[in-house]
Amino acid sequence: MAILTTNHQKEKMTQYIKTTYLLFFSAFLISCSEKSIGIGDSILPNRDTVLLNVKYGSHPRQVMDIHLPVNRDSSTPIIMVIHGGAWIEGKKEDMNSFVNIIKRQWKNCAIANMNYRYASFKESIHHDQMMNDINSAFIQLKEKKEQLGISSKYAICGASAGGHLAMIYAYTRNPEIKCIGNIFGPSNMRDWDWYSSFNVFLNRKIGDVLTEYVGKTWDTVAYREVSPFWKIDSNSTPTITFHGSLDPIVPVYQSRYLHGKLQSLNVKNELHEYPAFHSFDAGQSEDVMKKMITFMKNTMELQ
Repeated sequence: MAILTTNHQKEKMTQYIKTTYLLFFSAFLISCSEKSIGIGDSILPNRDTVLLNVKYGSHPRQVMDIHLPVNRDSSTPIIMVIHGGAWIEGKKEDMNSFVNIIKRQWKNCAIANMNYRYASFKESIHHDQMMNDINSAFIQLKEKKEQLGISSKYAICGASAGGHLAMIYAYTRNPEIKCIGNIFGPSNMRDWDWYSSFNVFLNRKIGDVLTEYVGKTWDTVAYREVSPFWKIDSNSTPTITFHGSLDPIVPVYQSRYLHGKLQSLNVKNELHEYPAFHSFDAGQSEDVMKKMITFMKNTMELQ
């Protein structure tokens, strides 16, 4: 009887130790994932690896998640992903559903899903500072490509304000970006009808949102400078655009005008509209990513 009791006690103690260890190890993993790290701190040799909150600057929002596929090599492209949020909110995790679809549909592709500093008069952060954030993330990816095990084939995509940032960055700052995925991003900030409107969904005047981003109230020259529509030419980066035909926040006509101008300049581009508002449902999101990946593969001449 004593032996049976001792064995039972041993089993209970063993189970307690296992449970305690698992809880501790899980907490350790969570704390590590939330900590900002540098590239090279924890890259596993050619395994499916996710590096969370990799720092590309000193500000708390200057971090990105890097997703590295198994069997990557010097031909593996990388897509930079930029979240929306009217330039004043949002986070990289908002794009995780798109990131997961890309990972599922394009297995030999690396992804850098980034945060950036919000527009703020208080912190003096506006268009130029956001462009610098994207560029700093890009430079780090480029300088660390050997450690990451990826190529120099770069693409960029974003949703809403992130779509705008992706376009204006590629059009004006970085010719190394080979293609753009624009998901209902505004292309013309010098649009007085839009600027002067009140948006019930944002509960703000569009002009107030743009003023925070640009750093000044309505100014035709300044607003033209930050508008993808006004910065494209015949050498601009190939662009694929997706927009909801019922979008109540970013007018669909902006994407139509962008498409028309790119067409007139013979820049490779596509426009796809869906019966949707300022978001896509699960089925539409799958289709968006499928079309975007096909466009990027063809543009970068990848399999």
